[in-house]
Amino acid sequence: MKKTAFLLALSVAASANVFATQAPAHPWGNGPFRVLLEVNQNNPKEWKLAIANLATMEKVVGMDTAHAEVIAWGPGLKMLMKHSPVAKDIKSLSMYGVQFSACGQTMKHMHVTKGQLTDGVTVVPGAMAEIVKRHAQGWAEIKE
Repeated sequence: MKKTAFLLALSVAASANVFATQAPAHPWGNGPFRVLLEVNQNNPKEWKLAIANLATMEKVVGMDTAHAEVIAWGPGLKMLMKHSPVAKDIKSLSMYGVQFSACGQTMKHMHVTKGQLTDGVTVVPGAMAEIVKRHAQGWAEIKE
C-alpha cells in the first residue's frame, strides 16, 4: 500500500512539474498563426504600414509560430520591383520566412517579368485564387 501511495504521489508531482514548465498561454494563443496581407496599392506609405505590421507580429508572436504571406496585385505589384522604395525591406523579411507573392495575371497585364522582381518574391498564378486558397486553409487576412 505504501508503494502504491508513493507511486501515485510521484506521478502527481511529475505531472505538476510538466504543466509548470509549459509555456504560459498568451492572450492571443500559442499559434501557429497564418496571416495573409493583401496589398493592391502602389503607395510606399501603405507598404511601410504592411512591413511595420509584419515586424510587430514577429516581435509579439515570433516568426517560429507565425506564417505570413504578402500578396501584391494590381498597382501594388510595383512595390515588389527591384528598385522600389521597400525592396530592401522585402528582401530582409523574406530571409525571416515572410513570403512575398506577386500576382502572375497582373505581371502579364503589366508586362513585368520575374527578373524585374525583388529577390525573395515568388509568383502565384493569380492573386484572387491565392487569397481564396489561403482562406480555405484557415489563414486570417489583413487588407492594407
